[in-house]
Amino acid sequence: MRTWIVVDLEATCWSAEEHPALAAQQRNESEIIEIGAVQLDPVRREVVSEFQTFVRPRRHPQLSGFCRGLTHIEQGQVDGAPDFDAAYARFLQWMGGDAGALLASWGRYDHNQLRRQALAVGLPEPRWAPLNIKTCFADWYRAHTGRRARHGLGRAIREMGWSFEGVAHRGIDDARNAARLFAHLRDPANASPLAKRLLELVRDRAPEPTNLSHARRRYPDAKAWWHPARKELVALDVVTELRDGQGLLLRPDAANA
Repeated sequence: MRTWIVVDLEATCWSAEEHPALAAQQRNESEIIEIGAVQLDPVRREVVSEFQTFVRPRRHPQLSGFCRGLTHIEQGQVDGAPDFDAAYARFLQWMGGDAGALLASWGRYDHNQLRRQALAVGLPEPRWAPLNIKTCFADWYRAHTGRRARHGLGRAIREMGWSFEGVAHRGIDDARNAARLFAHLRDPANASPLAKRLLELVRDRAPEPTNLSHARRRYPDAKAWWHPARKELVALDVVTELRDGQGLLLRPDAANA
């Protein structure tokens, strides 16, 4: 079973008013200044350990006022921090290596930025499997409410009726809150009623696969909800989707999930 890592990064950034040239090239110029991460147990969906480090930027070592205000990270915290190579090595050591890991984050930025900086300093291509919690939450939200919406992390927390823990735009605090959401989304007990219905059928048919034809034999209206329910179970990682329409196969480690 994969290691579950939820990560959040903070990086150098600039406002157009403060540094127009750098703000226009933010994607190419920004560097990581904090790595925050939480490891979750894939079975119990509980926090196993946490990781946090500040990172000293090389290209633009002086943080902008906009960046300090947004992230609440002070200049002295990055001045005394390891550079990216050393911080990244510590991160990989903490997570037990990148092979076989699921690296989840709120959006695609964190995976892309880690990959970009690792390759820029000559390190190997990361081997983890990236996962976008933001997209997973949008699918879950639609399945439960019938509404399409894109949420920021803070708004998603509020939609759950929870309070945001810590300070927004701090790597470790954002990682903790994203991990809370990820654990909730990955719990089959929190699946939509239609996904639960399909999961029950998949379990009844195990170890044989379940496809739409099987579902329609039990539920005549299955064609109307098969695809969103299937997508939700795949996102929950409790089923494996077989090729060529063969259907869904219950994962052995999800039999009692």
